[in-house]
Amino acid sequence: MQHTRTILILAGLALAGGLLSGCRGDRSDKPPRQFFPDLDDSPKFKPQTKSEFFADGRSMRQPVAGTVAFGYSPLVSQSFEGGKPGKDANPEAMAMVSAKIAAERGRLLKDDSAPGSEGMFTGTDRKGEFLSMIPSALAVDAALLDRGMTKFNTYCAVCHGYDGKGGGAVGAAWSYPLPNFYDPKYEDRAQKTGKDGYLFSVVRNGVYGPDGANKMPGYGHAINERDAWAVVAYLRTLQASEKGKMSDVPDAQKAQLQTQMLQGASKPANATPEAKK
Repeated sequence: MQHTRTILILAGLALAGGLLSGCRGDRSDKPPRQFFPDLDDSPKFKPQTKSEFFADGRSMRQPVAGTVAFGYSPLVSQSFEGGKPGKDANPEAMAMVSAKIAAERGRLLKDDSAPGSEGMFTGTDRKGEFLSMIPSALAVDAALLDRGMTKFNTYCAVCHGYDGKGGGAVGAAWSYPLPNFYDPKYEDRAQKTGKDGYLFSVVRNGVYGPDGANKMPGYGHAINERDAWAVVAYLRTLQASEKGKMSDVPDAQKAQLQTQMLQGASKPANATPEAKK
């Protein structure tokens, strides 16, 4: 009996040693053994990659309808600027927070029923027609244009170029010429393709051909509705920049602009970055 017990103990120790030798950290040149590969190599999809799992073959997915980010709450103590909710709260701070909550509530619920907000989340009016202009509830200011430039340069410029003429690194190598946003059909609001709502829809939902083929993926997974309008506003700025005249520049800035233009014209076209310095 004692002999059998000893054999079992030794066998158990040998098995444990064999298992431990396959764990990470063992002194061996051989790759570690993976007992649970799905835990070591967690499956994930990278942007712009193909998926064999989904029917449309796209790895970039739209969030489930009604999804709200976990832990999201606009009610943070800092919003009250030192005042606590209650009688000792700063009235102005409370009014600011209330306005913020109302705006965020509308964003999370995709509520565009408020005056001036019609089409904010769809780009269309109640008849289903694309909006000609950006919703008036959205202030088109320098902050919005900066946001639009950031999003455009991040997600759009690789194909459409930083100037929107279709000469990005990917666009230049495409099998057919990509759209030039200075084409009149993208500026004439009398045409569908020239409406702000259409450009908003392209940013969010992409472009599909008459045969249903996806010609451009939508970026709704990465660009929310407000940022999509910001991109549209920035595109309008790019278009306007092509038609600008010196008479449009404020007098206080004309001299500076003229100096910059002269400096740019004096540099050789093939100058290296070092030479330009």
